[in-house]
Amino acid sequence: LPAVNAPAPDFSLPSNRGKDISLADLKGKWTVLNFYPGDFTSGCTIEAQNFEQNAAAIRELGADIVGVSVDAVDKHLDFAKTYGLSFPLLSDQGGKVSSDYGSAIKIPFVGTFSNRQTYLIDPQGNLKWVFTDVQSRLAKHAEEVIAKLKELTSA
Repeated sequence: LPAVNAPAPDFSLPSNRGKDISLADLKGKWTVLNFYPGDFTSGCTIEAQNFEQNAAAIRELGADIVGVSVDAVDKHLDFAKTYGLSFPLLSDQGGKVSSDYGSAIKIPFVGTFSNRQTYLIDPQGNLKWVFTDVQSRLAKHAEEVIAKLKELTSA
């Protein structure tokens, strides 16, 4: 995992918004950078819907949500449309950015996937918090992110 209180690993990835999104594009606001294994899987769908239900509260804290998986942009487009997701989804095909963030899982004969982890990045681009045990808390993870953002933004 990258060091907390240090610059977050840089990236620029294609998105379901028709343009690449980079860490530089996100500066000036808090970022909830959510890595997940794959679109349309049961756990990822629960997690995405939970983030969408809490998106307004997260944005009120001055943060944007950005999802990242190794899925192609076309699959992200379908996933976002199917579930009405208002936040961008980035395509990390090959898993380089997932690796940079310590979130890549390599499965022999299958490929590389993003592990379910969430990173909070401050407006200056510094990594401030990492949630690594997301799998067991899917239904309440967005609420945990909100609580941590409140703590970090009031410090």
